[in-house]
Amino acid sequence: MLAVTTPLRALAAVWTSRDRAQRVSAVAAVMVVAQVAFRAWVLLPSWFLYDDYSFLYDARRSALSVHFLMRPYEGHLMPGGRLVTWIVAHSGELNWTLAASFTLVLQAAASLAAWWMLRTLFGTRPAILVPLAIYLTSALTLPGFTWWIASLTSLPAQVSFFVAVGAWVVHLRTRRWLPLAGTVVAVAVSLAFDVKAVLVLPVLAYLAVAYFSSGSLLRRLWHVLWSYRYSWLLLILLGAAYSGYYLLEVPQITKDAPTTSLGELVSLLFGRALVPGILGGPWQWRDPSPPTAFSDTPDLLVSASWALAALVIVYLALRRTRTLRAWVLLGLYLVIVAGLLASARSDYGQVAGRDYRFLTGTACVAVLCIALASIELKGAVESSEPREQPLVLALPRWWPVFLVSLVSVSGIANSVAYGHIWHTGNASNAYVHNLRNDLRHAGRADLVSTSPPESVLTRLLYPRNTTELLARLVSEHVTFPSVSRRLLVVGPKGGLHRADIKLGVASREGPSEGCGWHVTSAGLDIPLEGRAFESTWWLRVGYLASDPSELTITTGDDERRVQVPGGLGNLFLRVTGTFDSVRIDGLEPGQTMCVDRIEVGQPVAGGSL
Repeated sequence: MLAVTTPLRALAAVWTSRDRAQRVSAVAAVMVVAQVAFRAWVLLPSWFLYDDYSFLYDARRSALSVHFLMRPYEGHLMPGGRLVTWIVAHSGELNWTLAASFTLVLQAAASLAAWWMLRTLFGTRPAILVPLAIYLTSALTLPGFTWWIASLTSLPAQVSFFVAVGAWVVHLRTRRWLPLAGTVVAVAVSLAFDVKAVLVLPVLAYLAVAYFSSGSLLRRLWHVLWSYRYSWLLLILLGAAYSGYYLLEVPQITKDAPTTSLGELVSLLFGRALVPGILGGPWQWRDPSPPTAFSDTPDLLVSASWALAALVIVYLALRRTRTLRAWVLLGLYLVIVAGLLASARSDYGQVAGRDYRFLTGTACVAVLCIALASIELKGAVESSEPREQPLVLALPRWWPVFLVSLVSVSGIANSVAYGHIWHTGNASNAYVHNLRNDLRHAGRADLVSTSPPESVLTRLLYPRNTTELLARLVSEHVTFPSVSRRLLVVGPKGGLHRADIKLGVASREGPSEGCGWHVTSAGLDIPLEGRAFESTWWLRVGYLASDPSELTITTGDDERRVQVPGGLGNLFLRVTGTFDSVRIDGLEPGQTMCVDRIEVGQPVAGGSL
């Protein structure tokens, strides 16, 4: 009890303090703790999805090496993310608790970094709680949080963005080297998790030109470039070195022409996704492939969001100076994001414009821009500040509190709805748990590799959308042989089933009554009812053998040596080619075998174990 009451008493003491900065910090601390607790509720009941399994499979089969860490994946270079996946993969069989813990720690770090950036740039004043509340409650960053492998790219980028911007502004104020070092390290760490971290560099440049210089554009550029020439040299070298390596070593996802124009993509991202998301949206999710879901804001609420955003922008412009440059930064950043998205995801079309995973970085920039437009930037040469003669009367003080509270509550409600989709819509959760439980009970198991349902592993992961990938992640006692006497198939819900053959062609009826085809030491060709065309097939040979023996089974040009125990049983073989008969040889003199039926086809789930 003492462990609980002591922090509460300390918080109460801070809250009743006359020091405004302490009270603001106390409120911010409560907000951050509440956000992390809420996101733990969203995340902990969730589970891995799609690419998560592929990353974990790679990590499970790889030694920790530079080669493994630097291996590209679908246009991503993320040694930091691969390091985390390697730790999780080698901690046990699909350790979701550890994986989710990494995500929650990163989220806490991002939220604290946002708070640190705001107080560093603008001072510890109540006004900074507004952009902080928008960041903490917005559903914009949630899709990049719940999907585990996406969180390993988006969350480090958020942490590094806030740290880099805060440290950079301190450097612009003081010209000290330590904040510059913090900026460089923050950008470098973020680049270790995803290439999109390079987009913080134009934000840093814009802040220097727009807020820490004056005069014409050329004069501003000259002043900033000359005054901070060594700083730019370090950042340019870092960005150039990374970009050069990335362009040379990382294959791009697609080289096709974009299916959606830049203007259309900006319209979707800005008009239908970002603005409603910042203001508490999207108020409706579309989930054609759950648990992933896209924003689907109704037209009326899109219009209402833009009307509210326009009123806020105009009101701030009438009350304060130099607000436009903040919105220019947001617009330029969004155009860059849309351009990269259009070139890298040309096959993703309009869906990309509604996918919040591509807006997590923009959400961070939006929070910064809201603060730049509404609060004075400490130490800046030029900053937004109150007009000497405001062009509109001030609203009552409770209005901003009411508006931000409304936006925050709406954002939380939309986050709850999104979390519910993840709690109930991830088909791979039950599938993988069923597979793991059955494999534990089965002990060693011979499985055939098949494709799980699309909702479990999408065909976009081909050729990795197989039950082999999942089974090897949850059991070390599973094999995928080409010959088996007890072949198992993973069913549509993840459970293990005895293998049946979906018949393509079968053997003809045998001439020996009660035996079928009587095989002796002389061998026997067993004809099929038709020809199996060129492909990969599975055979089921139903037999009764007098003694254990080693057989040679030939189908066309494919020849196999197999061990067969005596007695009644089934033999499953994977063969390749075209053939119209199956030859069995290898019985010792005096040994016999009855083959009642040979089935050629593809294995499917039969009876449960």
